[in-house]
Amino acid sequence: MHDVDDQTGRQAATPIFAALRPHTSATVTTRRRRWPFVVSGVLLIILVLGVLAGMRARSALAAYRDVRDEVAVLEALQAGDLSSMQADDLRAIEQSLTQLHDDLGRLDAAVTPPVGAGLVERLPMIGPRYTAGKRLIRAVDTLTTAGIATAAIGRETLTAFRATGIRRSPDDTGPTWLDVLMSHQEDLDTILAQVDEARRIRAGIDAAALPASARARLPALDRALDALDPLRLVNDDLPVFATALGAEEPARYLILFQNTAELRLSGGFPGTIALVTFEHGQLASYEFHDIYDLQQAYQAGRTQPITPPYPVAHHFGHEELPIQDATWETDFAAGAARLVEMYRATGWPAINGVVAVTPAVVSDILGLTGPVTVEVDGEPRRIDADTVHDEIERQRYVHGGNETAPSHKAVLALVGRALIERLTAADRALLLDLIRTMRTAADDRDVQVYAVDPRLQAMADEHRWSGRLLPQPGVPTLALNASSLVTTKASRAVHPQVTLTIEPPVNGQRIVTLAADFVHTGDPTADPYYAGYQRWWVEVTLPEGSARLDSSHEPQPDPDAPNGGSYDLEIFAGETTHFTVRFTMPDSPQLLIRRQPGITPVELTATTPGCQAPVTATLTADLTLDLTNLCR
Repeated sequence: MHDVDDQTGRQAATPIFAALRPHTSATVTTRRRRWPFVVSGVLLIILVLGVLAGMRARSALAAYRDVRDEVAVLEALQAGDLSSMQADDLRAIEQSLTQLHDDLGRLDAAVTPPVGAGLVERLPMIGPRYTAGKRLIRAVDTLTTAGIATAAIGRETLTAFRATGIRRSPDDTGPTWLDVLMSHQEDLDTILAQVDEARRIRAGIDAAALPASARARLPALDRALDALDPLRLVNDDLPVFATALGAEEPARYLILFQNTAELRLSGGFPGTIALVTFEHGQLASYEFHDIYDLQQAYQAGRTQPITPPYPVAHHFGHEELPIQDATWETDFAAGAARLVEMYRATGWPAINGVVAVTPAVVSDILGLTGPVTVEVDGEPRRIDADTVHDEIERQRYVHGGNETAPSHKAVLALVGRALIERLTAADRALLLDLIRTMRTAADDRDVQVYAVDPRLQAMADEHRWSGRLLPQPGVPTLALNASSLVTTKASRAVHPQVTLTIEPPVNGQRIVTLAADFVHTGDPTADPYYAGYQRWWVEVTLPEGSARLDSSHEPQPDPDAPNGGSYDLEIFAGETTHFTVRFTMPDSPQLLIRRQPGITPVELTATTPGCQAPVTATLTADLTLDLTNLCR
């Protein structure tokens, strides 16, 4: 570096050399005078930042307390009885959620620095806490937005339900609850997308980085996410569900009331039937009939007789299949499909499906509604959950077993009408209890559903409500189904006891012995119509890939027999009929034991040779055995 002359002619030092020169006293004095101002400025800036941080902290704390209070209010509402909520209650929830949304916005603004948010996220210790907190706010806010829309849809739907109910009247012109719900299909799609987004954000939250107070709120967030999961099921199935309830055109169903005292392979003899019609989610009409009314219409209209199954032809002497035996199938869905085809020849109004119910369902409904009183033969009869079956059969007994007695099957129709009238005027809490009861009955196969619409049928199959012979595709299934071959009503007096002895696998195969005792508890001296001789047709369906080895009774020459064979068993009052069949089956970790509806609950024992603590169960529903742990 070189010195150059300045304007005065003196040499001027370069900045480097100037910086190296010793300070004069004047320079030092000047700089000393500047330091207080610099320090004061820095302190002032720190003070201002501290004040701003304090203000933001107070704002954040206030917003957090408001959020906490709103969440507490919502949790209290969620803990209440949702079935009793009215439109005003949903409006209050909607308003509370809106306030929560606003409070979350305030909290988010308060914790977000004006500048350098990205830098804060990268700071050690502080960054993870900041990021986790921001994500929690976003997750709750996203879920809150979905909740606001859900509450609004629920309020509108509930208002329409309150205005029109579930009974369709010719004077009803306004939108029904189903119309309102269907109009929000796109909104439901948006809500579900928001729930998915909230769930995605929640999955990315590092709970350990949250303060203890915020971490304690995570279970509430998870519960809220789980509570909205049913929306997905409703939304995914909504178009099919709406069609099934007559959203676009009336939907009519044939209801089969199965008399389990006269056992059939898929339940019981359908002596009483009903046609039930829905329009726009409401009950439009219903009418009860004797099954023989339908048979007469079928006989008059059919052009091509159907060959009956072997037991129907051989034991009942039918040269062609009558419509009352159309569901003579272990697989209810297959029999119901055949019934629909036969029904088309009757000239009766077209149906969208077939639903079979056992007397247990009628009893369960009476348990919800309380007893009803109906007039039979000029006499008022009080009928409740415990007496409904006896009251129906009482009329047959009074009339000496006369099948054509006018007051016999009419009793069930009278009870059915009384229940329908009571349910159409029921409050929402009772209707929700009814839905839950019917779902349980469908899970247990006391309600079986067949639909003409393949989409609805696929839904019924998926939920295992269709009475399929193989309810879970790919799962080895063992089924023992029986049907009475006599026209008396003593089927309920027979109590099956089944023992499965399953040997250890050898070369990928197991040998299984099915031993069934059919215990007839009827009194030999009592009325044989209700307690006497039974002759049962028993069908054994073995798991796929199985082979029958031998059996105590010879299989019948049934061309439609399942792989385990069809058998003709005599069962006498006060005695026990023993039946066994041995077979091989491929080794599998599980075996599903299919429950037959209508039969007196089977007492099941599953064991291995030498086991002292076998598995025991009463089959009120399907049972899946763990073959790896049969001896406890």
